[in-house]
Amino acid sequence: MVKNKKVLAIIPARSGSKGIKDKNIKSFCGKPLIYYTISEALKSRHIDRLIVSTDSEEYAKIARRFNAEVPFLRPKELATDSSPIVDTILHLIEKLKRDENYIPDYILLLQTTSPLRTSRDIDNCINILNSGDCDGVVSMCSTEQLLYGIKDGFIDILFNKNWIRKTNRQSLQATYRLNGSAIYLISREVFIKTRSFLKARIRPYIMDRWQSLDLDDINDFINAEIIYRNRNKFHNKWLRMLKKS
Repeated sequence: MVKNKKVLAIIPARSGSKGIKDKNIKSFCGKPLIYYTISEALKSRHIDRLIVSTDSEEYAKIARRFNAEVPFLRPKELATDSSPIVDTILHLIEKLKRDENYIPDYILLLQTTSPLRTSRDIDNCINILNSGDCDGVVSMCSTEQLLYGIKDGFIDILFNKNWIRKTNRQSLQATYRLNGSAIYLISREVFIKTRSFLKARIRPYIMDRWQSLDLDDINDFINAEIIYRNRNKFHNKWLRMLKKS
C-alpha cells in the first residue's frame, strides 16, 4: 500500500452482455478475458483489496480461481443494461463498510475490456494520486486533432474550425480521449460526494494508443489478441524509434 493508503480495486463483470455473449469471460489468448485484469491488478504494489463485482455465480467462480475476491453477488437490480456503474460502486462501498468495517481511501475501477493495461500503469496512477495535488487520475490516450461529425448529411468539423487553416498538423493542439476506461482512480470521499470519477481535480495518465483498445466487438478481440501476443516486440520497437528521433 502507498503510505498506508487503502486502495480498493473493483472489477465490474456483470453477465448478460448483448454485443458479445459473456464477453467478460470470453476466451482471449487462451484464458477468460477477466483473467488479464485480475492478473495485472494482483501484481500491483499498492492495491489493498481486489474485488470482482458480478451478478453471476459462474463469473464469481472464475474470478476466485484467479485469486480475486467475490465476497457477494451484485444485486440483480444493479446488473441491468441501464444500471449506472456509480450505483454499483456505492453499493459495494457501503456494504463493505457495514459488513466488515472496511473503509478504503482510494477507489480504483478497472474494466475487463482493457486487457493491454499493465500493473505498471496502475501503480503509476496510484503514485500520481498519492502526490496529493489532485483528487483522482484517469487513463487517456491521444486522438486525432480534427474530429468530424455529420450535420444535415454533410461532414462537419467538431472542433474549432480555425484549425482547418493550419497546414502543419504538429502545430495543432494535442487532443485526448478516455481510453476505454482502462483506469479510473479517485479518492473515496470525493467519489461519494460527486458520484463521478471526473467531476473533481482529475489528472490524466497518458497511455500508448496500442494499449488503449476497448474490446467491444469481435474485431476488437482480433486486433487486441494480435497486439497482446506481440506486445513486447511492439514496445521495444517503439522505444528504438524514440531513441532515434
